Amino acid sequence: MIARWTLRRIFERLGATSQETALRIEFSDGSVCQTYPSDKQSEVLVRFKTSRAERNSLLFFYEGLFEGFVSGDVDLEGERPIATLARLGHDAGLNSGKSWFRLLRNPLIELRQRAQEFRQNGSGHQQAVRNADFHYALNPALFEAMLGETVGYSEGLWTPDTRTLNQAKYNNYEYVCQKLRLEPGMTVLEVGSGWGYMPIYMAKRYGVDVTVYNPVRRQNDYMRERFHRHGVGDQIRLVEGDHRDIVQESGRFDRFVSIGVHEHAGYSLKQYRLWAEAIAAALKDGGFGVVSTTSWMVRQMTGLLTLKYVFPGGHVPSLPDTLAAFERAGLMLVDVESLWPHYQRTMNEWRKNFAEAWPEIQKSDPRVFTETFRRQWTLYLEGSGESFGDSLDLSHIVFAKGRLADHFPPWPGSPRVDADLIGGDQEPECFR
Repeated sequence: MIARWTLRRIFERLGATSQETALRIEFSDGSVCQTYPSDKQSEVLVRFKTSRAERNSLLFFYEGLFEGFVSGDVDLEGERPIATLARLGHDAGLNSGKSWFRLLRNPLIELRQRAQEFRQNGSGHQQAVRNADFHYALNPALFEAMLGETVGYSEGLWTPDTRTLNQAKYNNYEYVCQKLRLEPGMTVLEVGSGWGYMPIYMAKRYGVDVTVYNPVRRQNDYMRERFHRHGVGDQIRLVEGDHRDIVQESGRFDRFVSIGVHEHAGYSLKQYRLWAEAIAAALKDGGFGVVSTTSWMVRQMTGLLTLKYVFPGGHVPSLPDTLAAFERAGLMLVDVESLWPHYQRTMNEWRKNFAEAWPEIQKSDPRVFTETFRRQWTLYLEGSGESFGDSLDLSHIVFAKGRLADHFPPWPGSPRVDADLIGGDQEPECFR
């Protein structure tokens, strides 16, 4: 069978890229392809259970393989097999366009991706809400088990002394607050607060008044109960709406923050523009903001499987296009920091929590949390975590409305705090 023969050659090429990982491929006819000597440190098993899965893997390449995994037509075994296969693909130049793999690219792959993007385009309000509900309106038991006690769905900040996921999440929220330079009595707007940790933290620790815009009703119900339980219900105003709706808050806020939400604004440059203009409309002149977002250095559509299974309408933003849109809207860049290793480690903790807690997660809603769902989210957590090691970034963008020189004093955590800088009567050694 041509498909089987070709797949053997592909997996042999993949296996040749690693000195540590062994591949064993079991085909639906009982034949086996082994790409390793016995002294390899780890093994990944790919078991094709149907000839259909073999044909789809050849036709749609890695997307076909992982679709087969989700459907149950392919089993993957080993230590983090999805992440391992993704790493082997990256090492072999799968996405670079510079290796022989480009010869296997089927034009249908891009057509499928574009069709998925078109169907789930969130430029309309109703579709945007449906997209958000698909992911965030799932039973909160899933997120409580996976994300830890903060139920914070974003990167952590891991210091050398950080030992737990809860510590890392706390560190990141505190770090963002320092970048915002919060002071008691300030008004803060947050778009997309998830399950509510950040607004609670800002209200309790910094004494600010927070307005939250969030489009998912189930999350909003969860947040309201959490706000009142922690005694900050009077400090936090919750509005059921998305980022485009904040234009009605004309010039009301001293600070703006959004963590892990820019990814839902959309692929089109128009959506970049609307996002930036809405933030600028809501901020006071001289106001500050922080947007934390995954990012790429290029603008490209998000992968088909992510759109199909996990984040319909999602888009990993282009950092250069984001900064350009902000500048055109009058939002001056103050600082950009890349923290992708911190997010990669955080996602690894989520992956472990998800796997360990799966039996309890499944019991909370057996109708939704099926074996297919488990495979979809295993693919998401392992694959996304590995992407950070290849090209995916996590960017903290600090900006101000208006261009003033005094927007730039250092804040805790910035290099200028710890650097050995001089002034006053001190004279530098100039090495003349």
